[in-house]
Amino acid sequence: MKESMKDQLNQLVAERVEMAMTGRFRCELGSSFTGQEMNESERRKTLTVLFAEIAKGMGVERFMETPIERLDQFAVMSVVNNHDTAGLLRSLVNSFMIAYSVPETSERAFKLLLEIEALRAEVAESRNRQSTNDKMVNAANRLQAELKGLVSDGRGANHEFKILIGPDRLFVRLSSPVQGLPKSVNGVLVEYLQHEQEYPVQ
Repeated sequence: MKESMKDQLNQLVAERVEMAMTGRFRCELGSSFTGQEMNESERRKTLTVLFAEIAKGMGVERFMETPIERLDQFAVMSVVNNHDTAGLLRSLVNSFMIAYSVPETSERAFKLLLEIEALRAEVAESRNRQSTNDKMVNAANRLQAELKGLVSDGRGANHEFKILIGPDRLFVRLSSPVQGLPKSVNGVLVEYLQHEQEYPVQ
């Protein structure tokens, strides 16, 4: 039974590797022998090992749902940074679950998760990947107007802000705290994050 599951995983990994082999992405690994771009054989072997590690770290179901480019670039960066490819994913889940399940650190853990989600939104924006969710876009536009209103009437004067659209909520990066900010707009949650957050040890 275990061998059958292993064979199935190997087949799934091989299929995803072949899909990755058809494209080239922003970050590529160089050959450890030549220092040049990997040839096809080297790249296939390397991606096979790394994709298998990713599948172990995130589970087969999530692995199969993840876009090829994201798998490839995550694998490349884990090698470039000399990080444990599978360990990064396991640590993300396990560390969050442990910190979130403790009352004293639950809120801090959630805020850090929001920071990662906001960072994801920043990446999407930097790549000009606009949201196709009309509800989220309309909420962002309304929030933009409301925040400008706070500035114009003096209550939030001299406060800079930036709105980012996440998959299910809006993120606002503030230069400093502002009073009277809406917690939701058009039924969409709004999270406010400082440009630089400090978390004192409890």
